[in-house]
Amino acid sequence: MWNFSPSAFDPANPRKGGSFEVIQEKKWDGTPEDELRHDVTDELAAYKLAQLPFPGVFGVFYQNDRPTKNALEKKWVDQTREKLGHPSDLALLQKTFDRMK
Repeated sequence: MWNFSPSAFDPANPRKGGSFEVIQEKKWDGTPEDELRHDVTDELAAYKLAQLPFPGVFGVFYQNDRPTKNALEKKWVDQTREKLGHPSDLALLQKTFDRMK
């Protein structure tokens, strides 16, 4: 096939003849097909997927169930409030600034 324009075919764009390969996640259903699917808890396999040449694959490479930054900060703030007797936001801010003097 001859293209008059180099951008007429784009392997990363389905509208230009390419296709998106979506990762098939492991379902843990014990079927033979499941052995070929991707385990999103396998960090090493995720790095291998991330290094595939362009256009690569799309989907969840790695998933880890750990607290988010916001959840950890909320826990820290709640613990601090409890230690200080549940002060208001203004009082807590004032105590923070008092320590900076």
